[in-house]
Amino acid sequence: MLFDRYGRPFLKVRYVVNDECNYNCVFCHFEGQFRRQGAYLTAEDYGFVSSVFASFGVADFKITGGEPLLRRDIDLVVANIAKAGAPVTLTTNGYLLRRWAERLSAAGLRRVNVSVHTVEPDKYSKITGAQPGFLNEVLRGLFKSRELGISIKLNAVVLRELNTDRKSVKELVKLASLLGASLQFIELMPSGQGADVFNQFYEPVETVAKTIAELGGRPVGLRKELHNRPVFILGGVSIELIKNYRNPTFCNGCSTMRLTSDGKLKTCIYAEPAVDLLPHIRNRDVEGLLYAVRSALAQREPRFKLYSSS
Repeated sequence: MLFDRYGRPFLKVRYVVNDECNYNCVFCHFEGQFRRQGAYLTAEDYGFVSSVFASFGVADFKITGGEPLLRRDIDLVVANIAKAGAPVTLTTNGYLLRRWAERLSAAGLRRVNVSVHTVEPDKYSKITGAQPGFLNEVLRGLFKSRELGISIKLNAVVLRELNTDRKSVKELVKLASLLGASLQFIELMPSGQGADVFNQFYEPVETVAKTIAELGGRPVGLRKELHNRPVFILGGVSIELIKNYRNPTFCNGCSTMRLTSDGKLKTCIYAEPAVDLLPHIRNRDVEGLLYAVRSALAQREPRFKLYSSS
């Protein structure tokens, strides 16, 4: 297992497998990478780097983007990562999920995280830039995934006056219950397009916690392996609250780095520069890859530190 200077292990990796999307969400941070970088890692590249990462303790692989389901070989990407033997999950807006679900399940996908910030079509359109009717196709993909036995988690970015009221929270919990899914509310981040709308839409996740309590939800503990996030139960649904902004406790529990679609390892979504892994991946250079990862960990530090005004 590898650690950074703050004693945080490197246990999870987010693979940004492309830099394009069929949505235009008002807050999109694009996983901290620039759009339209060009060259993408191949499915075989992901197989190689995953096996190396797994050899020094990485035990969780998440595929994201962009919109990963726009890749025509996304099932092959999943299959190659799955060979490392660790769980593979995928984050998506869900519009293309119904047509991919069977192939993804067969490839070894175990969980899908789907962004559903609201179940009201007009609000959904305002948030995502997609047509209101797209929400119905997302729901079809979710229920298809449930039929196939793929575990589901719903993601909702907390947005002021759009999804923090009792009705909005209750409807999202109801949808999660119907799907047998968990639900997580994520604070808006001042990164990417999120920086442009931060002042307009930022609402602390404590507002949602208050709403959950008013609806009868109860706290059941912390997920220490995932940024020390608090967990509630409401209507039989597990709800996680992700407070990422100005939260040293969140950063102190971070064990994740990101690999961009062009092979750069980012130590934090806010951090630049990234460490270039591409030559080592393409050359299948295990020792070089390990050295580069150690270099990244030497640079890695919490964005918001304990006992600091940063």
